[in-house]
Amino acid sequence: MALGGIDYFIIIVYLIGTVLFGMYIGRKMKSGDDYFLAGRSLPWWAIGMSLVVTDIGAVDMVGIAGAAYLYGIVLGNYDWLGSVPVMIVGAFLFIPMFWKSKVSTIPEWLGARYNQSVRTISAVIWGIVTAFGLGVTLYATALMFNLLLDLNPKVVVVTESQPVREKVVDATGAGKSHDFIFLSDYSQIQQVIDDKDPNLVLIDQDWSGALSSESAIISFDENEITSDWGEAMMNKARPPTWTLMYSIIIMSILIGTYTLFGGLKAVVYTDVLQCVVMLGGSLFVLFFGIYRLGGISEFVSIIQSLGPRAQDHFELILSVDTATPHPWSGIFLGLGLVLANAYWFGNQNMVQRTLGARSEADAKASYVFGSILKILIPFAMVIPGIIALAHNPNITDADKAMATLVKDILPTGLLGIFFAAFLAGLMSSVDSALNSGATIWTKDVYQKFVKPNATPADLLIIGRWITGAMLAIAIFFAQFATRFESIYDLSQTILSLFQGPSLAIIAIGMLWKRATGKAALVSLLSGVAFAGMLMWVNNNASVPLFQVSEPFLYVAWWSFVLSVVILIVVSLNTPPEPESKLKGLVYRYE
Repeated sequence: MALGGIDYFIIIVYLIGTVLFGMYIGRKMKSGDDYFLAGRSLPWWAIGMSLVVTDIGAVDMVGIAGAAYLYGIVLGNYDWLGSVPVMIVGAFLFIPMFWKSKVSTIPEWLGARYNQSVRTISAVIWGIVTAFGLGVTLYATALMFNLLLDLNPKVVVVTESQPVREKVVDATGAGKSHDFIFLSDYSQIQQVIDDKDPNLVLIDQDWSGALSSESAIISFDENEITSDWGEAMMNKARPPTWTLMYSIIIMSILIGTYTLFGGLKAVVYTDVLQCVVMLGGSLFVLFFGIYRLGGISEFVSIIQSLGPRAQDHFELILSVDTATPHPWSGIFLGLGLVLANAYWFGNQNMVQRTLGARSEADAKASYVFGSILKILIPFAMVIPGIIALAHNPNITDADKAMATLVKDILPTGLLGIFFAAFLAGLMSSVDSALNSGATIWTKDVYQKFVKPNATPADLLIIGRWITGAMLAIAIFFAQFATRFESIYDLSQTILSLFQGPSLAIIAIGMLWKRATGKAALVSLLSGVAFAGMLMWVNNNASVPLFQVSEPFLYVAWWSFVLSVVILIVVSLNTPPEPESKLKGLVYRYE
């Protein structure tokens, strides 16, 4: 279903309205504290909704549905196990400690608990990762934008053979940059050419006939399909008039505008609106998608009929030797004990909202409220990804699964509303990363090393400059996201490189007063280096260290274990921190 006039009207009104609303909220911004922490005035309900929509923003709306298209309901563990129980624990243990310390960033807390070296290194790591992660988010945003607006260049492949279709996509390497249209009925070729105006048409040589098109029309044989052949075919394709980078730049300008002027307060209150729109739209697709398939029993039957590729799609727990990145051992150790805790206790994007809460009670309640909303997310994001598989098992890029489903099944009008829902989640991810990244670079780097005596007005100005700079850097990073099969796996891989060591020094530091600054520094550096080494060895060894395709869960677990051991051993062999330094920073040590 193509977008109609009413759809474009809804989208334009939503985009302009969100930007103006964010700018209106930030009109009285006067200081860095206003910009970075909303003047510590945020209520629990707004923070809770902002937490949820940020967590399930661009990467999840595109990536987790795409991962579910590939692997199934096991992705629900990332919310049911990786969010709900962890957020409850955080609400009553870690979040109150952060809020009472009156810091602006996690690295600032680490500096107070340990030393300034730990703070600086943690800030630099987080600052770089945030910029790169923002690039991935912008890519996901543009991917969805292009697909829903039908802006991607197209390749028509005409063959009755499914293996040949897969070979063509692999050989051309254009599965992410182009939309592939597969035909088996040769009588439809001219009609599709007229309707879709493809950039390239590839036809099995068993067919002969006359066609009219401005694009290259090439016959091929299965035996000639190689990577060189694929490259040659794409070189003959008509150059696209619109690329993914154009959409990345447009979305960057729109989202960057209200974030630049409105700060955290604008981010949180626009997120409230976006949470309502996004959850409502996603849950509608869940019910309408199942209805279109003929009901739940028919939906299950279609998935089961797909054979080995979908045999585990309704299994919440997968065996240790599964070929997917989500074995039960990795889910329990890497996700349940490390990545989930590191994400909700040590991720600046998440924690910064609670630091802006108007009271300790609001900070706690926001995490509890957010955990309740998170129960809904697998229904809103994961199951629609499986519905997309039942609807169309031939999608060449899994990250396009949700957008393809929405575009195919929703009628005009509803399509525009759901597009607005998608934009809600996508925009939330970008604005959150921008604001948290700017906070770290301003408070932990600029104010500490460049201008220690900076006034609140100075911090506001430099914060806005850094926000713009981060946006530019993220646009550059966004182009590299196309090299990965799943952007969800990519985002988790990035986090796994440092979140294990980060969690170790945060959790042990808050729960054990004997942990020392020297030990934390050694633990952090050693853990990050070890995680990077595990990834490198696994990717380059003749026999991989791990059986799964993307071992980020195991990398997170083992880097966390090593960091904990080093932190404890070195702490016991170095002088303890002064008692006066630890008060208020260690649990139940006032």
